[in-house]
Amino acid sequence: MSLKQQAVSGLIWSFVDTFVGHGIGFVIGILLARLLSPREFGLIGMIVVFITVSESFINSGFSNALIRKNNCTQADYSTVFYYNLAAGLAFFFILFASAPAIAKFLKEPELQTIVQVLGVILIIDSLTMVQRTILIKRIDFKLQARISVISSLGSGIVAIAMAYSGFGVWSLVAQRLCRQALHSLLLWIWNRWKPTLEFSTQSFRELFGFGSKLLVSGLIDTAYNNIYYLIIGKFFSAQELGFYARADEFSKIPSQNLNGIIGRVSYPVLAIIQNDIPRLKLNYQKLIRSTMFITFILMLGMAAVAEPMIIVLIGEKWRPSIIYLRMLCFVGMMYPLHALNLNMLQVQGRSDLFLKLEIIKKILAIPIIIIGVAWGIKVMIAGMMVNTLIAYYLNSYWSGRMIGYSFKDQLKDIGPSFFFALLMSATVFIAGYYLPAAYLV
Repeated sequence: MSLKQQAVSGLIWSFVDTFVGHGIGFVIGILLARLLSPREFGLIGMIVVFITVSESFINSGFSNALIRKNNCTQADYSTVFYYNLAAGLAFFFILFASAPAIAKFLKEPELQTIVQVLGVILIIDSLTMVQRTILIKRIDFKLQARISVISSLGSGIVAIAMAYSGFGVWSLVAQRLCRQALHSLLLWIWNRWKPTLEFSTQSFRELFGFGSKLLVSGLIDTAYNNIYYLIIGKFFSAQELGFYARADEFSKIPSQNLNGIIGRVSYPVLAIIQNDIPRLKLNYQKLIRSTMFITFILMLGMAAVAEPMIIVLIGEKWRPSIIYLRMLCFVGMMYPLHALNLNMLQVQGRSDLFLKLEIIKKILAIPIIIIGVAWGIKVMIAGMMVNTLIAYYLNSYWSGRMIGYSFKDQLKDIGPSFFFALLMSATVFIAGYYLPAAYLV
């Protein structure tokens, strides 16, 4: 199979994985939102940052390093596997021991047990990171799609049954644990890769040399993306965090899922042609145009229909989420651009520049967090909107210099799509505003 055929097949199955697997998760999330309260979602949101930061340490950028390396050996895979497992166990025990302090800091005693139970996810994930990386490297998304659908459906059924039976927040805990456990089990059954009893220090140094900078970058980015959950949970309330978390989850469905479909296929494909700059630029330009055309339409369209979507899907009790969702759509529509430009830095082996940019962008975000604590969540999201534009300029400037595709060139390519989507969403919003409410529901 040619590289083009592999890429097309990968995109198709990545689409199936994301929109079928995540579509099931979306429907299950709606059902759970009707059965549970905003506060229960807020409790889970409070501890997301601790889980995701720990996962970044466990991965340590090894996954991207393996994907970028053209001739990986069994020693490479086994070395990364044993590191991941050791890190997963270590961070599980750290999180378990820290649970009382986390609960005390957030003034929610119930969180202690929740953190300790959810920490098991770290061990499960550490067992599957190499398995997932091998499938991505082979551009085999068909198997990943099957596993994703089964694990999402199975864990969702468990969560709905528990929520209906009155288990409250523990139904959300069970959903996450069951999904990860099913995903891991099926990967080990169907992928058939097994580690050997070897650990190569040379391989570790080589991969960590590239991945360590991505580790620090990932930690900074993960902390930044989830710090808002921690800040809202600490300085506002679990219920208010529940409203924000639900809006954030809705806003991420189009942008991050679309980026997941395209990004995880394009990265290994572009890595193969990393030394052919004219071909790399041409394919990258096509990628930017097509991705952002779809993203602008989806994100601005969601902002236009935010009110009827929230009320119809999850009910009147979630109305405070509407304004958050509309604002977060403008933040989220830039996400694929960030990811694609940063992917180019990785393709070109510039993980050092990747790290420097992450540090600069997150320093610029500190005032936004401070302002949010003082002036409220809406002002904080407005600051996020400004920061995402600055971040895009920085990312595109440096990635563009490497392949001759400048910030201005990117704007010329995506500008028409943005104005078309803006006109479309404005028309939908105005029509919805003047139509009777009965037509909207």
